[in-house]
Amino acid sequence: MTMNNAYHNTIFCQNIRILTFYSYLCPAMTGCEQYIIEYASNKGTFRAADLLVDAADSGFTDTTVNWTLRKLTAERKLFRTGRGVYSVHGKQEFRNEPDENLIKLAKEISGKYPSAKTCYYKGTILSPLLHHLAYNALTYIEVPRELTEIVFHRLKETSDKVWLKPSHELIQNYIDLSQPGIIIKPIISGSPITVESGIPMPTLEKLLVDTFCDEDFNYLQGGEWQYMIENAFSLFTVNQSRLLRYAGRRGKLQEISTAIKPYIL
Repeated sequence: MTMNNAYHNTIFCQNIRILTFYSYLCPAMTGCEQYIIEYASNKGTFRAADLLVDAADSGFTDTTVNWTLRKLTAERKLFRTGRGVYSVHGKQEFRNEPDENLIKLAKEISGKYPSAKTCYYKGTILSPLLHHLAYNALTYIEVPRELTEIVFHRLKETSDKVWLKPSHELIQNYIDLSQPGIIIKPIISGSPITVESGIPMPTLEKLLVDTFCDEDFNYLQGGEWQYMIENAFSLFTVNQSRLLRYAGRRGKLQEISTAIKPYIL
């Protein structure tokens, strides 16, 4: 037998084994899909670990269950709401499109410092989460710490309503949130960022943690922040793993873990 024939025979045998595997797996997956959909409908939200235990009692292997979970999630018949946590209820993604002014400002700064990790957003991004609507017309720019003063002085040349990491007292006594202005802050390492219209913007998880931690968001902390958490979990998809990882980066893991406990399994 030539080397070429031996190679083709090997490939043929491998294909036969794969087809045999799929012929066994596909009927099981069909039954498994029905089982998981019924399980999800009864539970609403569930942990994959609990599903695996229950599904094993019904004769489904871990491989089949995990594969089917991925398939149902890709088909949006199930929704992943955290690490190993799934829900049958779909929630909207938290998104916020930047306006032309923000895009222009972001491109100007990012164009000047293309290798710097940055983040841009307007205070109005918080409106869907708030109970008592506190209109915030400010623009927030986050850049690496070593660039904060450089960007601050650069923007200060064209506007006097630019502040560098303002304190709670400054916000409360001298900054009118209802009027346009710019706040410059150092970006936190590991900040979860999303990109909208080519502009790096904060994820929902970043906003929830930053409004809990940052002095310039003091006006939201307390009861209003708790309402923000409630709204976030009831209206939007919250990535719990991302939220807690970033909370840990900011040294607030315990506090935020406790705060979200009523809204998770």
